Amino acid sequence: MPPPSPHEPLRLSEHDLFAPSVDAFLDEQAMASRAMPEVEPQPWILRFFYSSYFYLSLAGGLGAMVAWMMIEPFINESQRGTMWIGLLLFPTVAAFTGLFLGAAEGVMCRNLERALICGSVSLATGFLGGLVAIFPAGIFFVIMQRIAVGVTGQEDPEGLPQGLGLAIFIMGRAAAWAVAALPAGLGQGLALREPKIVINGILGAVLGGLCGGLLFDPIYLVFSRDDPDGWLSRGVGLTIIGLSVGLLVGIVEQWTKSAWLLMKAGPLAGKQFVVFRNPTVLGSSPKADIYLFKDEAIEPRHALIHDRGGRYEIEDLKSADGTYVNGIPVHRQILHAGDQIVLGKTVLVFELKESR
Repeated sequence: MPPPSPHEPLRLSEHDLFAPSVDAFLDEQAMASRAMPEVEPQPWILRFFYSSYFYLSLAGGLGAMVAWMMIEPFINESQRGTMWIGLLLFPTVAAFTGLFLGAAEGVMCRNLERALICGSVSLATGFLGGLVAIFPAGIFFVIMQRIAVGVTGQEDPEGLPQGLGLAIFIMGRAAAWAVAALPAGLGQGLALREPKIVINGILGAVLGGLCGGLLFDPIYLVFSRDDPDGWLSRGVGLTIIGLSVGLLVGIVEQWTKSAWLLMKAGPLAGKQFVVFRNPTVLGSSPKADIYLFKDEAIEPRHALIHDRGGRYEIEDLKSADGTYVNGIPVHRQILHAGDQIVLGKTVLVFELKESR
C-alpha cells in the first residue's frame, strides 16, 4: 500500500486509537511524569531577607563597621605621628567590606567552602587594592580640598569650607571614596574567576563609594556638636559607605542579570540564584554553581543550564532521580520563563529578564 500523500490529512482508525500500544505508551508517560509538589507562597519578609539588596548592604555595613572599630582606637587627631593610621584607613575599610561582601553569598547559601574562599580573596584584594587606590584618591581629594578652600577663602569652626566650597569639598571626598571602594567589589568575581561578577562588583563598589562619600561630611556636621573628637561621625559615616557599597553591588547584580532561578520549594525557598556561568552546574556539591543541599535525591552534579545565545537549555546529567520540567522528565529541554524545574524535592522557577 503506497504511503499517504503529505497533503492528505492524517486519519486514525478506531483500531489505531484503541490499540494496546497506545495505552502502553500513555501508561509509560504517566509513570515517568511527576506530580508537581504543592508550593506555598513565600511571605514578603522572607523574600526581602533573601534579596541581594538586603544581605549585601548588611554585609557591607558590618564590614566597614568592623574596620572602623579596628582603626578608631589608634586615631588621635591631637598628636603627630598618626599619619600612617590615616593611610591605612582606606585599605582597611576596603578589605573588611570586601571580606563581608565576598563571604555573604556563601553564607546565605550555607556553602562554607565558597564563603571562606571568596571572603579570603576579597580580604586580600581589598587591602592590597586599597593601598594602591589610596594614592590617586588622596591626591584628588587634596586638590579638591584646596579648590574648595580657595573658593571661599575660609573654613568654618569644624574645619570645613563654607558655601560653594563645602559642596566642592563633599564632591571631592565622594570621588575619593569611589576610587578607594573599588577594590572592595573585586574579590568574589576574582575568586570565582567570573568576569561578569568582577564587572558588577567594580561598578557597584564605585557607585556605592560615591553615594556613601557624599553623605560622609553631612553626617559629620550633624554629629559635630555632640562629637568633638569625631569618633561617632567617623563610625556612622564609614558604616554608611560600606552599606552603600553593598546596596549598589546588589542593585547592579539585579539590573544586569539575564536569567535566574527562584527557589519555590527547598531549604532556601524565596532565594534567587542568578545564572551567570555557562554552563551553570546545579547539584549537591559545594563546588556546584547553584548549591542544592539537604536533598538526598540530588546528585553532586545533577544538571546543567546552558546559555545558547540567549536561549537557555537544561541538561540532566544522567541522574538516578531525573530532572523534571513542568512535571515531565527531560534529558535536554529549552527553558521558557515560568518553567518549573524539579530536582528531588527542590522546585526552582526559571525566569528571564525579557519576560518582565
